[in-house]
Amino acid sequence: MDQDAAKATSLSWLRFDAPPPASAETDAILAATRASLGYARHQQEVLAYRPRILAALTALGDAVVRDPAGALSAREREVMALVVSAENRCEACVFAHAAALRKLTGQAEWAAAIAVNYRRAELTARERALADYAVKATRGPAEVEPTDLDALRASGISEAGVLEAATVVAYFNFTNRLNSALGIRANSAAYWSHR
Repeated sequence: MDQDAAKATSLSWLRFDAPPPASAETDAILAATRASLGYARHQQEVLAYRPRILAALTALGDAVVRDPAGALSAREREVMALVVSAENRCEACVFAHAAALRKLTGQAEWAAAIAVNYRRAELTARERALADYAVKATRGPAEVEPTDLDALRASGISEAGVLEAATVVAYFNFTNRLNSALGIRANSAAYWSHR
């Protein structure tokens, strides 16, 4: 087994016998993540075996999570990402989003409280409404009703923000399930960052 394939195999339950295909786009994505975070996400390194999927998921993540012109703040999106990931018990994403919240806020204990049980964390009214919506849409999307959107509106979230909240929930349910279905390991670099 090639050394690159062995690395990818150690990051997940997959058993590749060869390294991922060479791709300038994949190299650029991994380099950008390393420049931003100081490490590459394990999910990205595994998805390097499917460069088109990696590129599509990266573009979607940029649009949903990292759009500076979004209706929700970066903090609100990260709260939702952490709540969804904790609900799904996705270790890799809990580590990553708790770290992101620590970096954004400088509040390590607060981020840890959200990871354990957001209901006991000190959240703004908007954050609580977003977290409640995220959990309901994660547990039972068919059970979401118009009144759930009304609760978001009542907390001051615009229609664009409601749309954005739904995309954040859907995106992280997708990435959580991808990690869980392939056994993608949590990234220790994420856990130790921004402590």
